[in-house]
Amino acid sequence: MNITQAEMIQLLRRRTGMNQGDFGAKAFDTSYESGRTKVKNLELGKQKPTADDIEKMARILGVDKEDLKPAAYEQQGEDGIFVPREVLNRLAGFDAYLEMLVHSVRLEDEELVNYLCQKLSDLFAEEGRGEVRNAAKA
Repeated sequence: MNITQAEMIQLLRRRTGMNQGDFGAKAFDTSYESGRTKVKNLELGKQKPTADDIEKMARILGVDKEDLKPAAYEQQGEDGIFVPREVLNRLAGFDAYLEMLVHSVRLEDEELVNYLCQKLSDLFAEEGRGEVRNAAKA
């Protein structure tokens, strides 16, 4: 599953708890209504953000501007999607679970595959709730 740039903007905005109008007004130094309209169009994919838009949104969202560029999350190859190492480093134990998952798939152990997929899902959910320690800092 790929996340589009529009979806990433919306996810990051929602994570901050800002509505479209507040976010747009702060990011683009405009009125609530104008900001809401611009963010709505960006999040629906009706408008592509400029490099300046990306920089302004990243500042308000508290992320690096690279996090809002499509290449950061839309890369997909023959064998699946690309997830940057810095994302995976935030998930303590990810590498070990992934290695076990690869082996369980080769063994065609469906029960173990399901268990490991759930463990990996839990890691991502914990990170989303801010419960995972940054493994890179550990």
